[in-house]
Amino acid sequence: MSAAYTHLAQFYDALMDEDYDGWAEYLLSLAVRQGLQPRRILELGCGTGSITAALAERGLEVLGVDISPAMISHAREKAARYGYPVEFAVQDIRELNLPGQRWEIAVAACDTLNYLVTAEDFRRAAAAVCRHLEEGGLFLFDLNSEIKLREVYGSNSYADLQEDFAYFWDNHFDDQEQVCTMDLTFFISGPGGTYRRVRERHVQKLWLPNQVESFLAEAGFEMLGCYGFLTTDPPTKDAQRWQFAARKALR
Repeated sequence: MSAAYTHLAQFYDALMDEDYDGWAEYLLSLAVRQGLQPRRILELGCGTGSITAALAERGLEVLGVDISPAMISHAREKAARYGYPVEFAVQDIRELNLPGQRWEIAVAACDTLNYLVTAEDFRRAAAAVCRHLEEGGLFLFDLNSEIKLREVYGSNSYADLQEDFAYFWDNHFDDQEQVCTMDLTFFISGPGGTYRRVRERHVQKLWLPNQVESFLAEAGFEMLGCYGFLTTDPPTKDAQRWQFAARKALR
């Protein structure tokens, strides 16, 4: 079975129905709320570069980073097609290494940090992000919530038929490990009515806000808030996505 986003990369934009412009505006509003008017943003887990593009359209200098070469390839194609002046790099955020560069803001959207499945993974990623921020810089990220991983994904199965592919999505939530394993099977149409089957696995960890706050503090951050997605209000009990804001502590 292939690693996450090996095959999904080519279908990702077709499957995602998100208002990326609104998402980018929301992230920038969180920065303004903290008194920042950013010019440079580091985007972690940038995927196919949709939020990256929305930020670049607003005049920001953006570097997009993702662990998946396939996702970065699509992001580069998108940026070239629309003429966005964006740079991209294939890196693991746990080992982020961008020598001599510091950013005002780092963002990690679309549940990127749920893919950090051990406490050590989260600690390493948070520390790496902190090293790449200016003093007082912001770290804005979201996580799939408990209800999203435990109930919406849970141990449920989904399927859909698109014009040139079909997919099956089987989930299993492990209560003991607090981990949701998602097995995706794609049937990709080919010549003569044939289909090619490919499979990949995604694993996401449920991190609770108190755990996140502890990891951030260890890395040198002050947590500013945990919000319901697209709001600055505390998350409701049925919120499917939690938005976090943290500031690199001044020394």
